[in-house]
Amino acid sequence: MPELVVSGVEPEAGAATPALRFALEVSDESGREIYTIALSAQVQIDADRRGYGPETRERLRDLFGEPERIPQTAGVLPLARLETLVPSFRGSGSFALRVPVSGDLELASSRYLASLGDGAIPLTFLFSGSVFYCGEHDRLQVARVPWSCTARFRLSLSTWRELLERRYGASGFVRLGAETLEVLRARRAALGLPTLEATIAEAIA
Repeated sequence: MPELVVSGVEPEAGAATPALRFALEVSDESGREIYTIALSAQVQIDADRRGYGPETRERLRDLFGEPERIPQTAGVLPLARLETLVPSFRGSGSFALRVPVSGDLELASSRYLASLGDGAIPLTFLFSGSVFYCGEHDRLQVARVPWSCTARFRLSLSTWRELLERRYGASGFVRLGAETLEVLRARRAALGLPTLEATIAEAIA
């Protein structure tokens, strides 16, 4: 069965939506031609594999509870589910996985990442899918990618932060319902405030 390794990452330049482009290396020792791999990948943040200082623990209270119990209460946070077709290869090959990145602070993964100061984020890639390869007498054969096929990678927080700042500046965002937005618009008009952000700031001051 092919082995998969995450070898690097870079922000995707010029994308319509912000994304991280992970470089993956795939290898197979059978010597057979691999026509393609219909690959599924689940990417998760292993929050329990990272240390946290006192200030960070306090910022993570809404995710993991009492600061003194972190990282014992920290667990796995889903980041993305992806599907891709790996190009044909014999022996070894390479391909990329595009992972969309959101600034939506309603998402647990975004709130977690925004709470951290520096360092790296431990990621695990969980793979599944089907391998299409050349069998005996040049017949097409299919094998399953075993659930034990995984890869780990440490994503630098500076890479994630650079991508979001390039797209959103120093801002994040949250989704608000129509009724809440209408209340904010009315309050903004009544107080003569320039923006909805200023209205929110006034309301929580």
